[in-house]
Amino acid sequence: MVDLIRRAPSFRRPHRSVAVMKHVIHTLLLAALLTAPCAAQAQAPASTPAADPAATYDSLTLRKQSLLRQESELADQLAETRRLYAADDYAGREALGNTIVRLESDLYAVRDALEALEDALAEVERELPVRPAVPETPATAEQGHALLTDNGYFRNNLPAEEYGLLEQAQSREAEAARMARTISENYRQLDALLQAYNALSTRTPQADSLYAEALTLADRNDRLAADLAAVWSEIFDTKTYAYNYVLDKCGAYDALAVQEQQMNDLRLLDAETRDDYMYADLVRYALQKQLLLGYERRLADLAALGEAADSLAGVPLPTEHIADFFLPPLDTREKMFYDLADATPVRPARYANVRQIPQVQIFPRGTIYRILLGAYFQPPAVSVFRSVAPLSQETKADRRTYYYAGGYASYEEAQAAAARLKKLGFRNPRIVAWQDGTYDAEPGATTTPKPGTPGKNQPEYRVEIRNASAEGLSRMVRDVIATRATGKEISRISDSATGEPVFVVGTFSNRTLAETVVGAIQEADPSLDVSLVTIP
Repeated sequence: MVDLIRRAPSFRRPHRSVAVMKHVIHTLLLAALLTAPCAAQAQAPASTPAADPAATYDSLTLRKQSLLRQESELADQLAETRRLYAADDYAGREALGNTIVRLESDLYAVRDALEALEDALAEVERELPVRPAVPETPATAEQGHALLTDNGYFRNNLPAEEYGLLEQAQSREAEAARMARTISENYRQLDALLQAYNALSTRTPQADSLYAEALTLADRNDRLAADLAAVWSEIFDTKTYAYNYVLDKCGAYDALAVQEQQMNDLRLLDAETRDDYMYADLVRYALQKQLLLGYERRLADLAALGEAADSLAGVPLPTEHIADFFLPPLDTREKMFYDLADATPVRPARYANVRQIPQVQIFPRGTIYRILLGAYFQPPAVSVFRSVAPLSQETKADRRTYYYAGGYASYEEAQAAAARLKKLGFRNPRIVAWQDGTYDAEPGATTTPKPGTPGKNQPEYRVEIRNASAEGLSRMVRDVIATRATGKEISRISDSATGEPVFVVGTFSNRTLAETVVGAIQEADPSLDVSLVTIP
């Protein structure tokens, strides 16, 4: 949970809706910091210093700095919570009273830890001839934050070859980030090109040029997404292996268990989103980057790398900007410029004889409706069509020539046109259709699905959350949802029977993933009533 907790921004001036849950966040954070197995040096008894007193002193000093920051944060939060408690008009006064008690307890715990660290530092200092300077955080930076991996902690805990690979992987993260941004930028340009192309009603040289440009850009993005997958896969595999190696070496089995659970959740989420977005590799990058950042925050805490932890805490998660990575599919297929036109009498008549009636245009994709006026073995006199235009014709395998009027995008439009033609004297105007190039003599009044929209053959699921406070879901619960159900919307509705607010997460096509989200929310806040609902 530490990676979720550290996502919360500074609470120097918190909003009231956040204040009630501060104590929960910081209680868990302190518990993780004070009991972390990898921070054993920071908590080692004074009587058993490490073999290298200088290294031990450096570690304890960093640990002290981290706890001093925690003490300052808790003191600020406690002061702000007391200020809110003093406001008589605040509805959550009782909850704030409980928060104050718990924040005070947390603050005492930090101060006790600081006192113990002071004793340990004093003991180590007696082993040193000269008090060393506080180690500085490496100057190397990537995307505005200190590199977690560029320090003695990882150099000392990893084999030289593995540390070299870790450094290479870290150095390539900027390359992967650039690729991801380029894909997003190209996507927006592609979307604009396709919108301009689809806005044209007739096929022109401009339309062909727009479509050629769109296809070129789409192909470039497909290749770039494949390149991102190759680069990022190597980075992700290298870094997760190195981090797990260090945690295992330190005996941090609880942290390893958390990461294993998160990796399983990631696999489920990846399967859930695989067909929902245009670039599965870009979505996978965003999800795995989020998971990796959680690993790094946890390691920074466990290893008492205070400045790295603070720096990582300020890094925005990729998935906080969903639109940049979770890109809906675009239909890049060539547009069918359908000859849509209403069949009406035209004066003077458009056709002098039946030979002037053009051949019907059959489109390889989509659905178009027309009105069948008649089928003849011998060409009829053009007058039988009562000056109606536009007309089209085709000769079928039965050697009869079929004559059609108009062109319509929907069955309802064709139905209205057939009724008008019947009033003009046509004995039996019938609706026919072509669906993806196939003739349908008796089409039904069914809605044609949009291109690229899959059929709904499998049930879907959503998570419903009841019994939330009047202020809504806590930040911790929202963080759990953001991590376990990345890309899923949270909406608020009212229970039809009671009128009570219900928060809805989803939908999900993967039941297992939805069940893990239910369990994670219940674990974060047992007071909530969380249920899984099947949508038939």
